[in-house]
Amino acid sequence: MLVSTQLATQSISENIKPVGQVCLADQPCVGSPIDADGSIPVGSTSSITIEPISAGEEPTIALTETAPVAVEPESVAFDAAATYQMSCFACHGTGAAGAPLLGEAEVWEEKLAKGIEEMMANVINGINAMPARGLCASCSDDDLKALVDYIISQ
Repeated sequence: MLVSTQLATQSISENIKPVGQVCLADQPCVGSPIDADGSIPVGSTSSITIEPISAGEEPTIALTETAPVAVEPESVAFDAAATYQMSCFACHGTGAAGAPLLGEAEVWEEKLAKGIEEMMANVINGINAMPARGLCASCSDDDLKALVDYIISQ
């Protein structure tokens, strides 16, 4: 029975052992393996060099700290069409809860006759069954304006 328990434990350990590691750019990768050249892989702020030794010599390990390089995140352009598909289509693509459909020019013209400011206020604050900001809680006011422009241009 002891052998069976050991095999089961070993099998479980093998099944749940890590197979990879996620490291964030410009942050140290804790527990990173050392590359074949003796240095820590990219993404780390340190470099370790291990020199081979001859018999009888004391090993030396050199640790070099480097300053992290600041990397500006790329600004991603807002994609109104993609955001419409993810956040607006459920209602404005199907007419759910009486939402005006994409492409219904006369309906959108009637709404625009009241002014873009009122339309934006409705989008930002919600109206009828439409929640505030629609289904795009992460959209800025400028993103919402781009969405409105996209919808009324279709």
